[in-house]
Amino acid sequence: MKNLIRKMLLVMCVATFALAFTACGKSDKPEPDAVEEEDTAKDEAEEPEEPAAENEEDASDLPASGKYATLEDFINSDLMQEQLDSQIASLEGTGLTADITAEDNKLVYNFTITDPNVAASLDAAALQSSLDSQASTFESIASTIPLAVEIDNPVVVVRYLDSTGAVIVSQEFAPSAE
Repeated sequence: MKNLIRKMLLVMCVATFALAFTACGKSDKPEPDAVEEEDTAKDEAEEPEEPAAENEEDASDLPASGKYATLEDFINSDLMQEQLDSQIASLEGTGLTADITAEDNKLVYNFTITDPNVAASLDAAALQSSLDSQASTFESIASTIPLAVEIDNPVVVVRYLDSTGAVIVSQEFAPSAE
């Protein structure tokens, strides 16, 4: 019974974590880069003595779409870091830690099982079942990535790792074909 409760708590924590990123993936607020671009435009109008080369260089740093250039830039943004810190803090005491990284077009969730009691109660089949039940959530996350990042064919990778860093279960999720 205790193992079943632990399994359910772990699955709920992972699902909450994934849903939080889905819900927080798109914001109506202007991105910090877009605000800086507006400020730069105002400064250029006020100070005409700036060399034209500097103005062109500033504009080329930001894509016209206002999206992040890479997944790494998106993950390292202040907005995402705040959300990550909040979600990681919510996992404290569950025997699970989380880390999110970017590898080319892949957004990688690494869930490390640090509590030996939790690790003993879970097996690869239970973790795979959990991933299968959350497939639509991770596919949805993959679908929303292009809204914030200049990227084609994004993939979400979810890995469950043991305390040594060895992969227990890993699965890739592409955007759902809707």
